[in-house]
Parts: sequence; C-alpha cells; structure tokens
Amino acid sequence: MLTNVVILKLLWILTAYLISNTECAQLPGDLKRPKGRYTLDLSGCGLFEQQCAQLEDDLAILSCALTTARNNKTQALSTCQHQVWSHQSELIDNTYINYKLKQPCQDELLIMDCLNPPEVAIDCVLKKKASVKNRSCWRMINKIESMIFNDWQIIDSFLKACNDDIQAYTCGRIPPDFRSLSQSQTLKCLETKETLKPECNTEITALKELKYSTLQMDKIVFVACNLDHKTFCPDEVPGSWLMYKCLVRHKYENAMTKRCQDQLFYDQRNMVMNYKASKGLVRSCKEDIRKYHCRKGVVDDKDVRLAQILLCLENVSRTDTNRLAPECSAEMIDHRKMLLDDYRLSPELMHECANDITALCRGIEAGGKTLHCLMDHARPRKRKEKRISLACHKSLQALVQEADPGEDWRVDPILRKACKPVVDRACQEVTGGNGRVMSCLMEKLGTAVMSSDCEAAIMQIQYFISRDFKLDPQLYKACKYDAVMQCKATLKWADASEHQSEKDPVILPCLYNFAYDPDLRDKIKPACVQQVRRVMRQRAVSVDLLPEIEDYCIDDLTNLCIGYTGKGEEIACLQRKIKDLSAKCKEAVTNFTETQSGHIELNTVVSTNCRVPIERLCSSELKTKKEEDDVLECLISHKNDPEIKSNVKCKAAIDHEQLISLRNYRFTRKFKNACKSYVLRYCPKAQTKIQVVTCLSEIVRNDTINRRKHTIFKECRQQLRSQLFQQKESIDLDPELKEACKTDLQEYCPNVVHAESAALECLQTATGKLSDSCRKAIFVVRKQEFTDNAVDYHLINTCNNMIDLYCHNTDPANIFECLKAHHDKPDFAESCKVVIVNRMIEQNTDYRFNINLQKNCDMDIKKHCSSIVENEPQDIELQGKVLDCLTEKFRQSKLTSGCENELTNILKEQALNYRLNPLLSKLCNAEIQTICAVPNDSITKSDGQVEECLKSALVNNKIVSAACAHEVAQIIEDRKVDINADPLLERACTFDLLKYCKDLEHGDGRRLKCLKIILNDDSRKLEDECKKELTNRLEMYKHVSAARLENLGDVLNEMSSSPAKKYFLVIGISTVGLIFIFGLYCGRMTRRAMYVKKK
Repeated sequence: MLTNVVILKLLWILTAYLISNTECAQLPGDLKRPKGRYTLDLSGCGLFEQQCAQLEDDLAILSCALTTARNNKTQALSTCQHQVWSHQSELIDNTYINYKLKQPCQDELLIMDCLNPPEVAIDCVLKKKASVKNRSCWRMINKIESMIFNDWQIIDSFLKACNDDIQAYTCGRIPPDFRSLSQSQTLKCLETKETLKPECNTEITALKELKYSTLQMDKIVFVACNLDHKTFCPDEVPGSWLMYKCLVRHKYENAMTKRCQDQLFYDQRNMVMNYKASKGLVRSCKEDIRKYHCRKGVVDDKDVRLAQILLCLENVSRTDTNRLAPECSAEMIDHRKMLLDDYRLSPELMHECANDITALCRGIEAGGKTLHCLMDHARPRKRKEKRISLACHKSLQALVQEADPGEDWRVDPILRKACKPVVDRACQEVTGGNGRVMSCLMEKLGTAVMSSDCEAAIMQIQYFISRDFKLDPQLYKACKYDAVMQCKATLKWADASEHQSEKDPVILPCLYNFAYDPDLRDKIKPACVQQVRRVMRQRAVSVDLLPEIEDYCIDDLTNLCIGYTGKGEEIACLQRKIKDLSAKCKEAVTNFTETQSGHIELNTVVSTNCRVPIERLCSSELKTKKEEDDVLECLISHKNDPEIKSNVKCKAAIDHEQLISLRNYRFTRKFKNACKSYVLRYCPKAQTKIQVVTCLSEIVRNDTINRRKHTIFKECRQQLRSQLFQQKESIDLDPELKEACKTDLQEYCPNVVHAESAALECLQTATGKLSDSCRKAIFVVRKQEFTDNAVDYHLINTCNNMIDLYCHNTDPANIFECLKAHHDKPDFAESCKVVIVNRMIEQNTDYRFNINLQKNCDMDIKKHCSSIVENEPQDIELQGKVLDCLTEKFRQSKLTSGCENELTNILKEQALNYRLNPLLSKLCNAEIQTICAVPNDSITKSDGQVEECLKSALVNNKIVSAACAHEVAQIIEDRKVDINADPLLERACTFDLLKYCKDLEHGDGRRLKCLKIILNDDSRKLEDECKKELTNRLEMYKHVSAARLENLGDVLNEMSSSPAKKYFLVIGISTVGLIFIFGLYCGRMTRRAMYVKKK
C-alpha cells in the first residue's frame, strides 16, 4: 500500500513537471513560465475577486492582490497565494520584461538594449530607469519595480533551482509584511516537503546558512556579498557598518562578484533617494541634522533626498561660527565619494545625460569614469556634436556642488587615483581639507611633477568648480561677505531647492574687477584680493576655467582654436585671432588681455615657460612688485640675452605678448594709463597700437623740432619711447612695416633673422633698391629714430658700452650726437663706429633726419629751399637735395650763422669720410675704385685720403667723368668758404690760426684770407706744414676758378660766390656809370655834328 502511494506521488510530480515544461517560457536559468499573453487568473479566490474583479491589466491585478493580502487580517488561501506568487515571479522573467516594455519603451535606446541581455533583463532596466524620458515607459518600469520580489538580487539561484518543486507543491507564498524577505514563507513550505530536487535542497541549505528566515532587509547586501567579504574584508566584523564600507571601497575590483556589486548599487541608490537608508549617516549626523533643521519642509514620514542633507550640512560647515561633529564630517565625505563613484546613483543626471552617455561615453564602466567622460565633453574644445547638452551640463554642475570635490580632492575616485602620486611628491606637507590640496595641485600644473592623467582629471573637475565661486573653499571663506555686499551674491552657501543661482557665474568676474582695479581694490578685504588673484593665476592655464571668456567664445574656440590644448594655448590663440572673433568674444578677450597685461601671474604661458629667467634676470622686479608689469618689461629688455634666446619657449612667449600688445594700445597697461587721454584727443581714429604710437610720436617730434613746450607729458613720452624701442627690435613687431616690405625682405634679406633689428638694418643697406611702399615705411622708422635716439634699438644695443663710457650723462634722445662726437677716439668700439657712420650716411640723405640742422636752418630752408620741400614727396627721403641746396647757399655765404655752423660741421665730416657724401659716392664711384683706391678701406675710415685724392686727380685732369669733376670742384669751392670745412688744412694750420687769426669770425673765407695774407707777408712766417697745405689749396682754388671761367655766366657766378664780391660789385657799378655818362656826352656831340652837316 505504501509503495503504491509513493508510486502515485512520483507519477503526479512527473506529470506536473512535464506540463510545466510544455507550457512555460524561459526565465533566467531554467525557470519556465506560460507562453502567450500574460494573465493573472484569481478565480476561486474570493478575497481577491472581491477587490480586483474590475481590473484587466495583469500588473494592476497583481498590485491589487498584493495590497489586499497585506492589508487583510485574514490570510488568503495557499492556492491563491501561489497564483499571485507565480505571477510575481514572472516579473523577473526576460521574456515577460520584453513583452511588457517593448511597446512603451521603443524610443528608449538604453532600455531596448536591455531587452536582449545575456543575463537578467530586469537588473539592466532598473539600473537605467533614471535615463528614461518617455512617461509611459517610465510608469511601466515603476510598476514592475514596485511589485518585484524585494530581495530578487539574492534569490535568483533559489528560484531557478526550486521553481519546479514550488510549482509541484504549490508552495508560492505572499509574505505578511512587505518589509520582510519575499521567500520566507515559501521556504517554510518547502522545508515541510520530504522529496525535493537535489539542487533545490542545496539552495535551501545555502539560505539557511545565511539565516535567511531572520535576515533584515538592510542586511541583504551582506548576503549578496557573503563570498566577497571573505576575500576583501576578512578582518571586519560580518554585518557591521565597517564591513559595509570595506565592501564599498572594493566595489569596482575585478574579483568582486556581480551579485555583490549590484546589491551595493541598489543599496546606495536607496540611500540617495532617502538618507535614512544610510545607517552610518543617520547615526553620526542625527544631532546635526536636527540642530540645523536639515529636514525643513519635510514631514517625518516622508523620504528626504541625500542631496538635501549634504547641502544643508555643507552650508553649516562653510560658516565660521558652526561646527559639525567630526564623525558626521567623516560620513559626509564617504557619501560625497559615493556620489562621484557611480553616476547611476544620481537620477537627475541619469535622466538628463542619457543621450549624452549613449553618444559620447558608451561602454565606459562606472567608478567615476563616465562622470569624467561627461565632464570632458562639457569643455568648449570639443566640437558641437561632441559636447554634452545644456541640461546634462546643469546636472553635472549640481552633482559637483553636492559632492564638493573642491573642498576635498579625495572624494573623486578618478582624481584620487590619478593624483595620489603627485600629492605624495609635491603636496605632502599640505594639510587636507578646505581645498588646500586642490590648490596645491593647481599650482603644479605644467610642472615636471604633474602627470598627464592627474592634469586631465583636475581640469575636468575645475571646469565646473570655476563656474561657482562657492566651490572654492578658500575663495569663498575670504570673499563671501564682499561677494554679498559688492556683487549681490546670496549669503547662504547652498540651497537644496536651487543648486545654482543665475548670479553665481558672474560673482568671480565681479570680484576680479574689484581685485584688479586700483580704484576699486580698497572696497574689498585684502584677504579676498589675495584669494581672487590666486584663483585667477591658477585658472589662467586654460580658457575652460575662465567662464567669462569661455561662455562667449565657445564657438570661436571650436572653429579657430580646436588644435590648441596646451597650457594657456587657447587664450593665446584667441588673442592672436582677435580680429576674427565674434563681437562678444572679442570684447571678453580684450578685457582679459587688458588686465593680463598688467599682471604677469595671469599670463600662464610667460610665467610657466620663463620661470627660471624671471628668477635670474628679473628677481628685483619680482620682489618689489612696485609696478606689476615690470616683470614683463624686464623680460622684454632681456629677450636677446643668451639665457632667454636659448629658451625657445620663453622667447616665443615674450614675442607673443609683444605681438598681441600691438592689436590695441589698451593691451599695455602702463601705456594705456599714461597716454589714454592723448589718444582720445589727438588720435581718435587710430585702431591699433602701432597707429597710436605713430600718431603720438609725430606730435612729440614736431614739438621737439619747433622747440615748443611738449604737448604730451613726460610719462606718455616715456611709454612712447619704450614702445618704439620694442618695435625696432624686430620687424615682426611693426606689422605695417613688415607688410610694406614683404617682397623686399624676400628679395634682399631672405636669410636675415627678423629679431635684434637685423632685418631693419638689412633693408636700410638696400635703400636705393627698395619698393616705394617699403621706402616710405623705412622713412617713417628713421624719422622716429633720429628724433629720439633712445628708440634706435640697433644703436643702443651695439653701442651700449660706448654710451656708458662717453655718454652716460647725456639725454638718451640725443645719444647719437654724443657718440658721433667721440666716434674717432682710438678706444671707440669698431662695431659701434660702424653703426654711427651708417647713421651719419643716412642722416645726410634727408634734412629731416638731422634735428639740429632742422632747428638751426629752419629759416634758411624756408627762404632758399622751399621749392624743393614743396615740390618733392613728403613721405620719402629727399636724397640730400635740401642739403645740396643749403650747401650752395653756404658757398655763396647766404646762410645764417647758426645754419652755416651746422653746414660747416657736415662738410667737415664729409671731408674726412667720403661715404658721408652720398652724391660724391655715387658720381665718383669709378674714380674711387680705381684712381683713389685705398688699401684696407672700411666704412669707418675717416682720414680724408679719398677726398684729397679726388681733388688731386681733378687738378691733374685724371677725372674722366664730367659729373664727378663738377662735384669735386664744388667740394673745393665749399671748403674755401670756411677753413673749418677743410679739416686737413685746419689741422695743418691749427697753430697759425691761433697765432694770427684767432679773433676772426668763422665763415665768408675770412680765416683763409688771413692765412693768405700771412703767406705773402715776408715779416711773418707760417709753419712749414701749414704753408705746404695752404699752397696746395691755393693752387686747387686757382685751377678750379680757371676751369669754371668758360663763359660770361661762369664769370658772373664766380664773382657772386667770391669773398670779394662786394668789391667786384662796386667796380662793376662804377664802370657801368662811367659808360653811361660817356654815352650821354658822346651822344650830344654826335647829334650836333649831324645837324651842322645837314644845314
């Protein structure tokens, strides 16, 4: 009988098993469920039928049944409970999930990806629920989540192994309390059955070992991680809070099981949605939460988001008067770490950034990497299609405020991992907290100790910190009251209802204006000024950290500067291409560059690449900081020193600053402050600094020539001098000159460097061959240099030692005249002498290059040479025409005494060095190269041998060229007017001139006539050398006079130019008078004779 019963029972179990195999669909593993439309048949269950009969949707019926079962004191029939349990177990069936979500979620790509997973679909769906935007899809997932087994993560193996037995024995049960574990009653039913499948017995034993029947909901994580805690946390007490923290720390270890990782995620997500789910936070911060009213506005039985609690407690910690309990602060740090550890814990971020994660960061695992990927794609260097949406950007900003990595860098797992070695090496002495370590890391950007991974992580975090001044603890502490009073900031650090005020992004620019404006600086506290400057210095490394620029220039950065990613390169690119920027971007870059010009710490490229030269060459400027742009001026003055020339990056940075400053005169702080009023008044149409400098320097030049009181005050004149000096150093710093001489540079100076004035000097040597545009540009440059010698870079640098030796007390504007006076000294440097002689040659090509000549001969030029000045072009040199005109009048003794003295000095210099007479050099070039070739001749040779040779050649009729002969004859005539113009004769007769002619005035041939008288006086005797030289000169004069008297015109010209012209004039008039009287007398007699004859 017993055997028959056993056989019948086995047959019944076998039949049930076969039915279940033929009528069930696949669940995870081997769990089967009915195919076709999913329904929940509750017929025969009076309790459920009464409450749920009117419902049709299976989920609605299931929800109603579960609610009825839990609310009714009378327990439902076991068969009815089994029916509800069976349908509830279908909720984790992949096929069922696909059936329920395929239609409402067809537009949700992330959810659709979850419907064909390798494992459990519901796990994927719940993790990505926050990204869902479609309301129907979201409601369906919510319904399923609300009715799924509350411990489904740890019972999946149990359901797979025991499903057949549960179905066979109808052991599915509904737990009486929704807070208890879902399978506690089902497990009890199975334990009463004697015959179970071996695999089911194994799972039941495993659950017993975990004390499943007495397990609390908050301990499920320890069940899910029962194997992992032995691997990662063997020293921690099982089930303790320290054990939980240990598991969280190892959450992303490769060896951790997926079941444990998933359960930790769901556990943490519950904490985010309701802070009370975090036992550690509740225990440690209970008193602080109560004391500071962090649940304000929320009744006790409602959930409070973790973000609200964290922001409230952070707000308290930012005040000077309140202090949080140490254990509460520690728990806050752990929870902030948690927020940055897994982006999926932030529902708003998941929702707003879903599409961005799919498009830009797909396939990147959690552990902070996805968050940093999104942060990286928030930066403007990404193209539009590679940037995150505005909504995602705001969600990231809110998350950064909640997690507050600016206060403690360790809360960000990516930053912590990447920067731990850097902190250990470079910031180990810095106390943690209050943003100090983060500030230290910012200071190390671009240095040798900084790693690329650390720098990337810092920049990604700082991009968001820079957009809210409150996220920099040191800045906020020093400036919070100034921000409220001066910039209309809110006094409260954070408000859970509004993560960021619209005013927040403009608070730092407002404080920045106060900190860098000398007139406003006193209105905020010194500590605030110091912190603002620290922040601006650190953030100047990238335009990403300067919201006031980045917000306006995001498209320009993408279109114009996409390839510039180095430290400070983006802002440098914007500065270079300022003309091409949009209006608002141009204004933002202009304002920043204007401020940057006066503060070297804002210039990352210079301060980074020139750090060593600054310390060595500009230490005094760095220490005194009397003027904050003195350091840059110091670097510019030393830019051609070997130390900087060898530092290619430093020199390039200095060149960049100089080139950028040319775009706008406001980009040079000292120049702007000194000259702004003059620019507005005299140069309103000038657009670039070059045009402003040219305009103002012309005013200064005219005042100098006309001996007027200077219109422009000394401070501005000094800045003009400084700017002109810099321009002359490199042709690149004078864009208008460079453009005008572009083809000339390529043709005549192709291999000449542009720096150290080399290109400018090269062009000058080719003056006669230059294009018209280049000649005009060079003419302007030379006028500036001869007006103020202090701007002549080549002269000042080449003759620096000679200036110290001979001209240290001379006004820099007149340094050329001083050097010219000493350039024949034996110890005068040859390199400087070459420059001086070249300048003298250039000076003789145009009277406007000779300030002294202009001053002393102004009236003479207007009187005798006005036709030349009026008819010749005013924007190029006159090829010595005015000087020739004055020389002609000098020969005729028609010049004023002051002008005559100037001409005498010029002729004397030309007598010693023929190259100073451009016309002679040109007309007599062949004779100089053949007849008068001098061994070892050089441009600096000033012995007068060549001119003497030409004079002798003329006397001996060896000069073939009529033009050359005429020019040499003119020179001989010029020397007759004043012996000072004949240095060799003057030198030979120095003693005799002092002895016999010292009281005579210069000019009009007086001193030469004096010597001639002494020569013909037997009672007095000249020195032999003087006698010889004078006799030679008299023969030359006689030869020239004879050669010139070829017709009556020459006679008249000779007489008019003779020192005895007055004597000849009296004789001539007397002769004419006598002839006239004689004619009258003879005429009368002739008339009378004719009359007598006729009569």
